[in-house]
Amino acid sequence: MSYAVHHDLSGDRITVFNDAARLAWNDMLEALMAHAAATPEHLARALAADPDFALAHAAKGLMLLSLARAELVAPARECLASARAAALLRPVTRRETMIVEALAFWLDDQPRRAAERLEAILLVHPFDVLALKLSHGLRFMLGDQGEMLATLNRFAPGFGESHPLAGFVHGCHAFALEERGFYAQAERIGRRAVALSPRDAWGRHAVAHVLEMTGRADEGIIWLGDGREVAHANNLRFHIFWHLALFRLERGETAEVLRLYDEEIRAEPTDDYRDIANGASLLARLDYAGVDIGDRWEELAAKAEGRIHDGRLVFADLHYALSLLGAGQANGAESIARSLIEDAEAHPSSERRDAARHGGLAAFGLIAFHEGDYDEAARLLGSARNGLIAIGGSHAQRDLFEQAYAESLIRADEHERAAEILTERLRRRGGSNLFAARRLAQLHGSRAGRLAGLAIASTPLAIAH
Repeated sequence: MSYAVHHDLSGDRITVFNDAARLAWNDMLEALMAHAAATPEHLARALAADPDFALAHAAKGLMLLSLARAELVAPARECLASARAAALLRPVTRRETMIVEALAFWLDDQPRRAAERLEAILLVHPFDVLALKLSHGLRFMLGDQGEMLATLNRFAPGFGESHPLAGFVHGCHAFALEERGFYAQAERIGRRAVALSPRDAWGRHAVAHVLEMTGRADEGIIWLGDGREVAHANNLRFHIFWHLALFRLERGETAEVLRLYDEEIRAEPTDDYRDIANGASLLARLDYAGVDIGDRWEELAAKAEGRIHDGRLVFADLHYALSLLGAGQANGAESIARSLIEDAEAHPSSERRDAARHGGLAAFGLIAFHEGDYDEAARLLGSARNGLIAIGGSHAQRDLFEQAYAESLIRADEHERAAEILTERLRRRGGSNLFAARRLAQLHGSRAGRLAGLAIASTPLAIAH
């Protein structure tokens, strides 16, 4: 069977049989960078047009693994088998082979080697947005912020405005900069990214992170608007509404936060770990603020119950445990915590062992908090604190564990240490953070040390608007 030489949007050669497959692949690349809900549809079109498109099979497998669901490992293995079989039918490029190899590494519990293989592609193909985006996602899941930024610092500047996907690449760069604390540069590049590519939901999200971490809630609400700019997005749009809810919470507008939760964040009750993390972390913040959240934990716990034994991503495991605890299902949360401790000792993946070591401490810390043993919660969450970056996720997402630690200290009467944590938190956010400011005011104004933690735990945020 003959085939022509085709090139994708970045100018890289792809081994496809016909132009229909090429066009569908290009649509997929743009959709992938835009976090568009249509990404799987475009990938399916490419494979329908050319069932022996090895690169598409490998990309599908990598995307399946990024969902961190145990039942998707077998389909990802099938993608690897299909990619290898297809590669025997045609002389695929070295670049395409390396994408296949990255999938094999991840399936072999070596996600960091998978990321390294993807980044090696960029040394020869510096405009390969597929390799760049997949490595970006992997580094994010691994908590490898340094390597995530190093890759973008090296390759993003080469994407001039003439490249059709340049804005999306700069959006990735902005997020990597934000996670390393380069807020001014991240905001500048992120705003430019969205201007270049208005569908860049990730770049928009990166700027929202900057505004969250620098205590600029009013600007964040204006920046995110009503969400129309991300209507095309996959479940990232739920996460962007989560950011909007955090800005509203910062202003004490808890009625609006609950509306966003019901109508946007959990409007589609999926069991995607990212969606559950949005919901659980927001409900926990509201719980700490003393807000009545009704029976909302029950829906999350019902989803998390089916994920107790997934064991694919520690970040996900912790939010499943948090959901179960919120609904009073301590046994399920304890099963997750015990599994994490076991994985810290014996899991074949060094990345999983490292993340599970800190995640296990955090999980048992959350359980102790739920049981009212605040001394133990403070000890465990404090022990996990400096290593939790290994579980992946962003600073804004992991901030839930920082809040739980501060709450534990307060309720354990460790007011001096709590004040240190809260003062530093306030300083990092430019002096504007309602969580820290309200608790510091109550700590400083308390006459009876033991009552301070109880007062804070039972004082809800004002319900405004």
